[in-house]
Amino acid sequence: MDDVRFDDRVAIVTGAGRGLGREHALLLASRGAQVIVNDVSEEHADATVTDIVAAGGTAVADSRSVAEPDAARAIVDSTIERFGDLHIVLNNAGRGGPTGSFTDTTDRQLETILSTHLIGTWNMCQAAWPHFVTRTFGRILVTSSAAAIGSLGMPAYSVAKAGLIGLTRSLANEGAEHGITVNCLMPIGYTRSAALNPHDDTRRWMEENFPPSACSPAACWLVHDDIDVTGRIVTAGAGRSSLISTVGHPGWSGGPELTLEDVRAQWPQVLDTSHGRDLLTSRDDLVFFEGPAAWSD
Repeated sequence: MDDVRFDDRVAIVTGAGRGLGREHALLLASRGAQVIVNDVSEEHADATVTDIVAAGGTAVADSRSVAEPDAARAIVDSTIERFGDLHIVLNNAGRGGPTGSFTDTTDRQLETILSTHLIGTWNMCQAAWPHFVTRTFGRILVTSSAAAIGSLGMPAYSVAKAGLIGLTRSLANEGAEHGITVNCLMPIGYTRSAALNPHDDTRRWMEENFPPSACSPAACWLVHDDIDVTGRIVTAGAGRSSLISTVGHPGWSGGPELTLEDVRAQWPQVLDTSHGRDLLTSRDDLVFFEGPAAWSD
């Protein structure tokens, strides 16, 4: 098979000074992409750039914070000014992870996590969006986490990562007519955030089996020209890549006159998971409505 290449492609990778972002940037550059290595740590951004250039690639560092809308726009504008174009935004930046219980999580922790993981991704997507629409092409990757499904000890992180799934799906729908794909990665890699996990057995298991570099092939494929899906969630780690689906079910319909007692009586059918359907948009769930409530486009 031919190698997967990114020649003549310009990519912004946020949070690329260390961990997952660094590995994504290294792989993209090794396959021909010109990479903007964004990280609030100038030292670590420069180190990633140095390694890319030493290997024969092209990269520049940027240490602006994606949490600031003006900074996000400046990252995009300076990229286009320097390289003449922008094709890929790989959102990876984020600060904070486990914070303890819900009641122990401080307002400051919540603000930090939401402003970087969630708002930072929003800012970067919004900054790049007009350019992608104009050129009718764009590739966006959003980095979520399995914590979005729910996890102990990291409620703020889970909220941020769950919000990114909604952002992915919404932008995928809006971008489809403009040639923009927006997909979501749930990586499992041993990073600084993973090292904060309060469970010793989980930390050891991740450190031994989940190098960040093993997530990068899936991440980079999801921003390639040939990617043929949008609005999808893919988990990657330890050499495994797999689709994560949002599934709806027929449930039970008692009509608009149903009572509380009806719901109680039919509860097993409400929870029946047979005959599921993959949901990519909120409207996909409308297929389950019957009778007068049946939906037709």
